[in-house]
Amino acid sequence: ALLWYSNLTNPQKIVIGPWAHPQLGYLDLAIEEVRWYDYWLKGIDNGVMNEAPIYYYTMGDGKKSGWHSAWQWPLPEEKLTNFYFDGTKAGSVDSVNDGSLSLALPVTTAGVDEYKVDYSTTVGKGTRWAAGYDLMSPIYPTTLMFNDEKGLTYTTPPLPAEVEVTGHPVVHLWVTSSARDGDFFVYLEDISEARYSKYITEGNLRASHRAISTAPFEYLGLPYHRSYAEDIADLPDQPVELVFDLIPTSYIFDAGHRIRVTITCADKDTALTPQLDPPPTVHLYREAAHASYIVLPIIPNP
Repeated sequence: ALLWYSNLTNPQKIVIGPWAHPQLGYLDLAIEEVRWYDYWLKGIDNGVMNEAPIYYYTMGDGKKSGWHSAWQWPLPEEKLTNFYFDGTKAGSVDSVNDGSLSLALPVTTAGVDEYKVDYSTTVGKGTRWAAGYDLMSPIYPTTLMFNDEKGLTYTTPPLPAEVEVTGHPVVHLWVTSSARDGDFFVYLEDISEARYSKYITEGNLRASHRAISTAPFEYLGLPYHRSYAEDIADLPDQPVELVFDLIPTSYIFDAGHRIRVTITCADKDTALTPQLDPPPTVHLYREAAHASYIVLPIIPNP
């Protein structure tokens, strides 16, 4: 929807709420639709076109949670901030590696995490792929704690103050694999003080489709994978970088909570990842020459 908004030239508005497809009572969309049609079909000057065209909801319990409006997207005040994958134990989850997220660029000349692909990893059936207009559709996952234990995790220390992420996270992964291809799933999560893991957003990429091209339309500065036949390439023996964006979000991480990135190579309930026997071994690099990290669009506190 944000790409449509950024490319269409006709009068338009966009509403981004904390919902799947079903209307959950956060906003009476019917009223907004009537206002729109009153103006354009009946000529009623109700001020609808004098308002900011972007209306979005910031999730979380912080002081800035709730509805906000904006005149442009991405938000002009966003500060793109790199959180680097670090080998220091975070002590926050019994995962394959229990790594850390750090604001410091790695200086070590050797840093790598080994991961044997686990095809049982999943965020469950209640995901963005399944949530439809049917109110009986599965809801979004309530926790990713058990999935985290089967993947690579990188977690910040407890946050000294609340952190707002609004926009498009982008991940940079330097990897090798014993297989010629593979799927990579990246989840952004909020970890409570009780170590409860909450799903925020996600992104994924098949490694053979990693080639980045120039988008033929406005793509908001995000990595564009056109996936033409001539772009498809096997994974080489040396480290290669995978760059892809996560679904945009607006979320406030409370003070005392942690930000986590979890990486797996399968999501058995939603993705048709080919299963190899034996499962391949993936190496994810986090060294000075091959720094893996996630870029978060941080909105500074006023």
